[in-house]
Amino acid sequence: MIELAAISFVAALFLAGVVVLREPRLLLPIVVLGLPIEYFATVTLDDFGGSGVAGAVRALLVPGKAAMLATVVVAIVRSRNNLSQLLPDSAVLLPIVVLMSVMLIGLGWSDSLLPPNSLLILPMYVAFVFAAPTLIEDRRDFERIWGAMFAIAIVLAMIAVVQRFGVFNWRGILIQSDEVSYRSNATFGDPNILARYFAVVIPLAVMLILGTGPRRLTLYLAVPACVFGLAGIVATASRSGWLMLLVVGFLAVMWSPLTRYTKVALTVAAFAGVGVLLALLMVQGGADAQRVQTLWSGVEVIGQREFLIRAGLAMWRDNLLIGVGSGNYQHALVVSYLDLIPTWARTTLSHTSTVSILAELGIVGGALFAFVAARIAIAITSTFRSSGDPYKKLITGWLGASLLGILLHTQSEGRLLDEPYLWFLLAMFVAMETGGRTLATVRVASGVLRANAQSARAVERWPEPAATRVLDGRAAAPTVD
Repeated sequence: MIELAAISFVAALFLAGVVVLREPRLLLPIVVLGLPIEYFATVTLDDFGGSGVAGAVRALLVPGKAAMLATVVVAIVRSRNNLSQLLPDSAVLLPIVVLMSVMLIGLGWSDSLLPPNSLLILPMYVAFVFAAPTLIEDRRDFERIWGAMFAIAIVLAMIAVVQRFGVFNWRGILIQSDEVSYRSNATFGDPNILARYFAVVIPLAVMLILGTGPRRLTLYLAVPACVFGLAGIVATASRSGWLMLLVVGFLAVMWSPLTRYTKVALTVAAFAGVGVLLALLMVQGGADAQRVQTLWSGVEVIGQREFLIRAGLAMWRDNLLIGVGSGNYQHALVVSYLDLIPTWARTTLSHTSTVSILAELGIVGGALFAFVAARIAIAITSTFRSSGDPYKKLITGWLGASLLGILLHTQSEGRLLDEPYLWFLLAMFVAMETGGRTLATVRVASGVLRANAQSARAVERWPEPAATRVLDGRAAAPTVD
């Protein structure tokens, strides 16, 4: 009860802070701080279900998702006299809207009784991608968001570590076969999703430490986030999360504007550290060591995913063009493909995102998803190459690596288009891509919202705090900002 009371207090404090301070731009850090709190939405699954209106309400029990909805509402109110501000000049928005439309249309040939949460809140996610960039006026807004990501990563890592000692073990399914080891999930519903979060945040922390030098953000938040985050991701015992951290970290370094020597040194040090960590885990033995050993065991590493993949491909072959309908994978599996489920299976949810898309939307949906993914990749590459700002290059490279990492991770753990961090990162990219093309707005004394041209020009120039150094190593950074 103490843990529940603490989580309830923190969740209420997040949203109350925005109301008290009356600063809409704080909504985005609040989204970051609130998204990991999946406790309420997880423990109320039996009461609300995972579909229909009640399921959508349960999804909003995640404070971060409620803050995303608040962001959309606030952005619309702020821009009500000039709604064109909610249409950033981004190359990725139209393909995303088309994909969402096809998925919603796909409900028409789905024979499941109620649409799942992932489809009911999908319009909110897409609207958030449109709305969030209007609340970002300059680089300091980004810095607040990164600071919130580091702060919550530190807290989550601490919770993850103490969970290995029997504290706050709130999901019995995560107790492993020895009835002692607990796969840490902190306040997330799944340890693999917690590991996914660490795999995104740690590379960002490393990039900012190397790229911007010693500042308050890096010294007090980024460095601790790296240290605690590494301990936290080990506590999750997530093999896919460990691999994702290596992939995202490597790509972020390769795509960063650092010198070649720094990239090579950092890569060598990272892989050496991973080698030492794996050696220590193997010497220690136990459940974590067994999970490491399965990385070299071929099909065994995907566990229950194998029969889920076979079932999804069977659905696709039987419904080649348009699939079984949006959100209908689980229903079709237990109704029409029950013979493909082993007697020992404990899950019927798809864990492979590309197979889910093919099974539910067929060739039409698969081709459209491939087009959207390619369009995002092209936009990220174009923004990275055309930018002359080292900081913008650094963040764009990290965003590209993180989005690719999430896509790869969902081939083992699922939760792609219903992953809120996917849409949050896309919103950050749209804000980075459009730069000063999205006009910032302020409330004047008369209550009328008008475009602030001066603020827009400031965003176009991408002003940097005084403490930022040149990323190519030719200029040193001051010690503090």
